[in-house]
Amino acid sequence: MTVPDSEKHQAWQDRYRNGYFLAPMVRVGTLPMRLLSLHYGADLVWTCEIIDKSIANCLRTVNDQTGVISYSKDGREIFTTHKDEKSRVVFQMGSASPDTALEAARTIENDVAGIDLNCGCPMKFSVQGGMGAALMEDPDRLCAILEALVQNVSVPVTCKIRVFDDEEKTIELARRIAATGISALTVHCRTRYMRPREKAMWHRLNRIVDELSPLPVILNGDICHFDDVQKARESTGATSVMTARGAIANPSIFRKESVSVLEATVEFVKTAMRASNSYANTKYTVLLMYTDTKAPEYKVLQASKCYEAMCGALGIT
Repeated sequence: MTVPDSEKHQAWQDRYRNGYFLAPMVRVGTLPMRLLSLHYGADLVWTCEIIDKSIANCLRTVNDQTGVISYSKDGREIFTTHKDEKSRVVFQMGSASPDTALEAARTIENDVAGIDLNCGCPMKFSVQGGMGAALMEDPDRLCAILEALVQNVSVPVTCKIRVFDDEEKTIELARRIAATGISALTVHCRTRYMRPREKAMWHRLNRIVDELSPLPVILNGDICHFDDVQKARESTGATSVMTARGAIANPSIFRKESVSVLEATVEFVKTAMRASNSYANTKYTVLLMYTDTKAPEYKVLQASKCYEAMCGALGIT
């Protein structure tokens, strides 16, 4: 059992204060997006959600040329990371079992800065498996998973939830989660059934912050511009904030003076190639970033089938 002493726990909590973070994003929060976000000033970066059963007992290998650390199983790559992000990457896990969660955490804990339990994903695959937002309706299981992690891993453990329609129910869940000994709580200020086009309910965070103080509380939802960071913290009292869609639109959102989308896209592709990222994933992300669908290079990007064609469209030599 690895229960942190009070001094260590305080230091762990401090990692999540006064920060601007990259949120977990399905298919987008892969290694090149995380490395680029750190390059542009992100304080911490979250991985895509990875299911505990997938990562548990994976084979770890290191590419000596690129420095990329790969976790694979049955010949399939599950997760990649790099020493350059080790002190700032938070591994987000999907789980419905304390035992499997712990097995997964022990597999990767030496290569990450923290482990986060996803309790907010509303996607069907996650909820049907008893993971993600389904855990919010099963607080005993949720807290059992967190306690297993907090008491047995060597890195900080955090949790990410959404809000209920019922504010009191949200507060009660937040209190129970905080009591497990986590180092920070992220709150996506939407309910399970709200879509991104619906305005995030920042006002729902104020009371959570007050109730859980001094535990760091991280705001997620509608951080689309650099200026939103200060607005969010001032209006809610949030310790830190994280962005998802803002980083997709332009990963340089983490700095006050952002670069152009074209420049950010070029840097993303270069980073992806250095990291040997799969071309399919790189193309998927680039097409999300490059929103000027009428630009002549967009059609070339859309039709491209390899890195060479993509580089040609973006003027990368």
